[in-house]
Amino acid sequence: MIYFCKALLTAKQNQEQTLYLIMEAPKTETELPQLTKEQLVNHHGYKAFVTNYRPKGTVAVDYAVYRTDRTDREVNASTPDEDFEKLIADKTAERLSGGEIMIEHDEKPDKITGKVQKKKKTSKVVIFSAVMGCLLAAVGALAAGIKLGELKAAVPEEEAANTAEDGLIIPVQADIAADAEQITVTIDRSYSAVPLDDLQLKGAVSGGKANITLPEFDKEDFFTHVAGYTWGFSSDPEGEKIEYYGGKSYDFTKDTKLYRVLVKYGGGSGTKDDPYQIDYYDQLELMGQEKARGYFIQTADISFPSWASHSPINTVNELKADPKSEYFEYDGGGYLIENLDAPLFGSVSGAVIRNVNIKNSRIETQEYQDYGFIVCNAYNYHYRTEGTDDKESTVYVTGETLIQHCTVSHSSINVQYPPTEEDNSVQTAAVVTAPPVTPPDLIEYDEEGNPITTTEPVVTEPTKHAEHCIGAISGNGGEISGCYVTDFGIYVYLDDYYLYAGGISGKPASVTDSCVYYFSAQGNIFDAGGIVGTAAGTRAYDAKGREMPDCYGGSIQGCNARNIILSTEMTAGGIAGEGSTDAEGAVISNCYANELTFSCGTFEDAERQIPIKAGTLGGIIAADGTGKKGHLITNSVSHADFAVIGKAAKSRFDDTVRQAPSYAFYQENILTVINRNTVDPVNPKEIYTGSFMFGEQGEFGDESGNLPYPEAICDLFEKTIVTQGG
Repeated sequence: MIYFCKALLTAKQNQEQTLYLIMEAPKTETELPQLTKEQLVNHHGYKAFVTNYRPKGTVAVDYAVYRTDRTDREVNASTPDEDFEKLIADKTAERLSGGEIMIEHDEKPDKITGKVQKKKKTSKVVIFSAVMGCLLAAVGALAAGIKLGELKAAVPEEEAANTAEDGLIIPVQADIAADAEQITVTIDRSYSAVPLDDLQLKGAVSGGKANITLPEFDKEDFFTHVAGYTWGFSSDPEGEKIEYYGGKSYDFTKDTKLYRVLVKYGGGSGTKDDPYQIDYYDQLELMGQEKARGYFIQTADISFPSWASHSPINTVNELKADPKSEYFEYDGGGYLIENLDAPLFGSVSGAVIRNVNIKNSRIETQEYQDYGFIVCNAYNYHYRTEGTDDKESTVYVTGETLIQHCTVSHSSINVQYPPTEEDNSVQTAAVVTAPPVTPPDLIEYDEEGNPITTTEPVVTEPTKHAEHCIGAISGNGGEISGCYVTDFGIYVYLDDYYLYAGGISGKPASVTDSCVYYFSAQGNIFDAGGIVGTAAGTRAYDAKGREMPDCYGGSIQGCNARNIILSTEMTAGGIAGEGSTDAEGAVISNCYANELTFSCGTFEDAERQIPIKAGTLGGIIAADGTGKKGHLITNSVSHADFAVIGKAAKSRFDDTVRQAPSYAFYQENILTVINRNTVDPVNPKEIYTGSFMFGEQGEFGDESGNLPYPEAICDLFEKTIVTQGG
């Protein structure tokens, strides 16, 4: 049973937004789930509403809680709003309770935490009284012989930092005793269109230094913020690098004057030792505009505003000069990127992308191409220089892109036409045409003089165009390792089909030590698998973008797929939809897939599931493709409900492979199979050893117990956990 909440947010000036939240099931049957204020304000949709509209006064929230037991429609944190509405309209979701919540909202949410902070209102009378109070206090102090510097500032303790005309968020200063030794930091503000007086910040000296918090630059001030760049401070009036960042505290040992300096991105110089820093969404857009090169590191969580759209970053290595100068690396630093509406990277080559965590994001598109949330296409280019009489030509190779330790969670890719009032349900039935009508003057007769007629219906199979690949981490290409995908959906409803869809990748070079938990792929898709759509590997490309004959990769090792729902036309596999490759020695080893729900074939009626042509299912591989060589499956566990290989033409499995029912996957002795050593068939000195482990109770499992997962991804779980209401 799934519980969810529909909440309508209403503020002044006709500001409205509808949110859908997944709720936890009540502990008892008589208890009714209720939406709380804490659940609401911590929901990413509410944060986006506040950031977008900046409501003042009261936000009224009317909500209703529903439950549904529908199993043919995915219901989770990434479910489209229209699907929730359809459940309600179809009366397949039962309303349980409802209510209203009023939230006082006088200030925008905190930029870092997103939590709403209530700002203290001050009327003109209060301001006047405060000013008069200060004057009277000053007069009284002078009369008493007290220095003005000893007076405490007449600022309420709750008062937050102030935003000045030049976009500076000035911190509230701590009180300093009159006889205390002080250090002053002076901020030059002559850059303002209407020059302002220098700002002075003072700190008490302790141990020969004073800790002083510097003002922060308001990135939401459209008139002072430069998109993709960061303001900071330098002690050099002509400085080109940030020495001191806004909003941070530093120890100063002497009076210092600081000057404003503007740098690209969030700082850094793009070298390995000093990478460019990325801490705001528009810096990612600048990376795309400049076809980024060099080293980058993300230093904070990034959330795209609801009104902002992302353009995929293309950084194809062209090796026009020194190969090292063309290097590209993006380190997500373990931070989150949320509310992304397009792939982070489009086309890349010879890159390293690691520690990127994409969450609560959704791609809505009608464009027919390869898609992955981290990378759409990863290419390996071979460039040959022109030779001379005394020097042979040189071949430069970009190498395959490495995608390491990344996650995609609570997100979806929807490639479909916009909904209309008409029924756009996809019919994949073969076309049955009526008998041809022959004009009287063209009637033919047999030898006995009887007319020859055609009474049998002519059945023709419609031609279906299919290409492109789609997956959570990558669409096409990439050596992927240590990645985790959870609560992810692919929905394809265009006239053309997608050839491959996978929980990790549609068609990668290889995948190791990765896991997919709760993945659904539905619609016009030919081949799909819990980990990859196809394990065919990939090819290198020449300088003109043409495929070269060399094929490499194709191995899937140390991976598991759990709770996989696939609705496809040709194949559906627990690990791979399609096997076979042109590469040498490709293996699928140390893998397992459990909790599989497959619907595969061509159907006359999608609702009633009337089959015209059955597809092929497999616990590990569904069927072999056109590759010249098959895969060896070894040291793996396949679900007993399916054949290890649904339809084998070239691939095979050895006697280390086991078939087991669902409950057996929770037993500790599964590790004796999936953690065995696997010897590379091509390079016997290379040995892969499984690293599956069982965590704490409930860490990766359900009421039945825990399931094993690759050790490389255990620290990624906390990045993907969704708390109640968000």
